Amino acid sequence: MKSMVLRFSLLFVCSALLCSFPHVANAQEDTYNRPKIGLVLGGGGAKGAAHIGVLKVLEEQHIPIDYIAGTSMGAIVGSLYASGLSAAEIEKILTSVDWKDLFTDTPPRQEIDFRRKQEDYQFLTKLELGLGKGGFRLPKGIVGAQKVNVLFETLMLHASDVTDFDKLPIPFRAVAADLETGEMVVIRSGSLAAAARASMSVPGVFPPVAVDDHYLIDGGIVRNLPVDIVRSMGADVIIAIDVGKPLLKRDKLGSALSVMGQMLDIMIKKNVAEQIALLGEKDVFIRPELGDIESGDFERGAETARLGEQAARKQVESLRRYSTSEQEYSTFLARHHRDLMTSVKVASVKVEGTERVSPETVASRIEVKPGETVDVASLERDAQRVYGLGDFERVDYRLRRQGDAYDVMIRATEKSWGPNYFRIGLGLDSDFEGDSNFNLLAEYTMRWLNRLGAEWKNQLQIGTTMMLFSEFYQPLNYSRFFFVAPRVEWKQWPVDVYDGDRRVAQYRIRTLEGGIDLGIQPWTYGDARLGLAWTKLKADPRIGNVDLPGNNFTRGAVEFRLIIDQIDNVNFPHRGYFARLAAISALKPLGSDDSYNKVEGGVSAAFTYKKQSFIAAVRAGTHIGDALPFYALFPLGGFLHLSGLHPDQLYGQHMGLANVITYRKLSESLIGDLYLGGSIETGRVWQKGEAFALSAFRLAGSVFLGYDTILGPLYFAYGHADGGHNAVYLYLGRTF
Repeated sequence: MKSMVLRFSLLFVCSALLCSFPHVANAQEDTYNRPKIGLVLGGGGAKGAAHIGVLKVLEEQHIPIDYIAGTSMGAIVGSLYASGLSAAEIEKILTSVDWKDLFTDTPPRQEIDFRRKQEDYQFLTKLELGLGKGGFRLPKGIVGAQKVNVLFETLMLHASDVTDFDKLPIPFRAVAADLETGEMVVIRSGSLAAAARASMSVPGVFPPVAVDDHYLIDGGIVRNLPVDIVRSMGADVIIAIDVGKPLLKRDKLGSALSVMGQMLDIMIKKNVAEQIALLGEKDVFIRPELGDIESGDFERGAETARLGEQAARKQVESLRRYSTSEQEYSTFLARHHRDLMTSVKVASVKVEGTERVSPETVASRIEVKPGETVDVASLERDAQRVYGLGDFERVDYRLRRQGDAYDVMIRATEKSWGPNYFRIGLGLDSDFEGDSNFNLLAEYTMRWLNRLGAEWKNQLQIGTTMMLFSEFYQPLNYSRFFFVAPRVEWKQWPVDVYDGDRRVAQYRIRTLEGGIDLGIQPWTYGDARLGLAWTKLKADPRIGNVDLPGNNFTRGAVEFRLIIDQIDNVNFPHRGYFARLAAISALKPLGSDDSYNKVEGGVSAAFTYKKQSFIAAVRAGTHIGDALPFYALFPLGGFLHLSGLHPDQLYGQHMGLANVITYRKLSESLIGDLYLGGSIETGRVWQKGEAFALSAFRLAGSVFLGYDTILGPLYFAYGHADGGHNAVYLYLGRTF
């Protein structure tokens, strides 16, 4: 009797518990009354957007998913869906991303350290080689994937406290390949964003990702359609989506790249075929017809998703076998859906992973503070600002829940090819009338020579202008707000002398200068310097003869320079502003042969209206007191500086220039953009004693084609100045 009472009591308690927690009962019903469905999402780059269309049809048909495994782009879509986002949310995210910007890997230029910004104005390539005792070291990928990392971290913040992927709303696996062993690695725990990122690390394009003890790359080469992985998770039914493309025919294999790509596709197709063979009658296999959509066509995401949806609808009868009731699917949605995080209450901020770079310097770039509630965009900006120091190959941020707040961990991975870097650059210009210049520049910079971030920069230039330059930059605090910079420079270059339009002489100028600056660098905005400089100058005639007051000069001077740089792109700006002010006071007490005061400056602003970009700029220079010696005069002339005239055709004691430049993008690609533009310019130089008169300013203009290349902007231009002056220019280098 007592036993029966006890049994009834236990049954009553269990029934009460189930009634109190109806989602538990529904979950059990959902689990035991239908087959467990596993979703397999294959890799294929941009073609993986087709998975979104399939997911939309599965949702329409009320088909709940119990397990997901994905490779490459399939891992990205799969991880987002497994984390609790809907197909519509994923589509909105992936079709609104600026993929071209995402793959440039450069943070917004306004967030880049000013030391790195300065390098933009020299004709240096973007390729940065490490140089140390072992020789040259290359970056591990064409794209550093910083923006990709930050995007994934942001999209998956709502799952940041889940480290066991079985505890996600839908259990998930990402498939990658171990670069050291070639073996398949199934990622089932850790950071969800890192798992998706590792699975899509295309070798040579993105750097490998270290996860636990593995060095991981794109999983497509070992398991591009991981049917067996989902089956092993417990799935009774598999829905597999393959977004692979047919192999190319012989007439399409006309380049080394196409041949290499075909080899990779053959490897992938072999392992895909092996996985398709594992599918049974209960399973559903979907292969969208994607036409001419290629792996790199990310901008066609919406179109690709529609094609995936069309392919799923063709299989709708097979899919309907696994549809559930409205109530059952509502239970699934309630258990599955998670909202994207838009704000974070910060408990603490920590810096991890640095060795050479001081954590204090990293911390000085972080603006979020403990106790604040900040939007997610603030975390993104902090990560980009730290990355903008130029010393890291990736900067991640992670969240760890602490009650109702989160610890924010900024993890910075230093460049494996640093901290000493070698870069080269090329510059040339010609007006096709005998005025041509060619220069090759090599730069070697040693960074982080001490805990405050000292740098030793050395440059060698050969060509029309010969130059040797060395500067030691020593910050005086961790934030680099104060610094001291001694420098030395030897330089040699030709200077043409014109009588009207006729060149009457050419001089070779040589200078040897040493100096030291004390300055401030207010974060990424710019810097201001005040220093002393001593210069030895020699002018030797090479062609013609012009009387000079002497050909050997010594100058001792106090120099001031202020630069504010908030331009978004130095090649073809679309927004932002730039300002520069420089002053030199040559003083005889400092050993100067001539005493004079020279001031020059300029400001420019860029803006874009619809698709047309504009730059408005003014420059001016003058002297205070005594006249400028001939070697300190202001030059004017050349492309965009009174186009139509020879470069530096005019020299004077005073200078003024104003121009408006406009351009429009004609086409774009991952390797460069083509622009059509033009300019209107007005300016003049004048001598001491001449009156300033706007009527005396000369008018000029240009039209040009510009191409943003890896070596810098390349222009082909025609210029015209009043008085019948015309010139055609070929110009490689930054001139705005």
